[in-house]
Amino acid sequence: MIFWVLAYVGGVLTILSPCILPVLPFVFSTAEQPFRKSGLPLLAGMAVTFAAVATLAVAGGGWVVHANEWGRWLALGMLSLFALTLLSPGLAERFTRPFTRFGSTLNQTQQEGRSAGGSFVLGVATGFLWRRAPGRSSGWS
Repeated sequence: MIFWVLAYVGGVLTILSPCILPVLPFVFSTAEQPFRKSGLPLLAGMAVTFAAVATLAVAGGGWVVHANEWGRWLALGMLSLFALTLLSPGLAERFTRPFTRFGSTLNQTQQEGRSAGGSFVLGVATGFLWRRAPGRSSGWS
């Protein structure tokens, strides 16, 4: 019995942690739809994302050490691109338009409840969102 109480308290504390907050709107948006068509694929997508990221981290750990120099140049280029988008609203709009359109289409498909595939892809996207949430103590733990 004490195990069930501890598990329940642990679940409540997990929900109250700040790293779960970015995921909650996606989970609550599927509340009115059947679990098999929206909730389960969403959770499956998140699980696939977590497993893929963990597998890549383990398999690519040694490779990352050797690719450090290239990673620095890539990060510098991305940082420069992001700085330009902050300076130019027009460039920012053009740069983010495909991502915004994809997110809007994905959200519309999921809300209309047309397919479980849309919920799965939303789960994958949510998994990446949760893994990089600002409340996390380290990026990929």
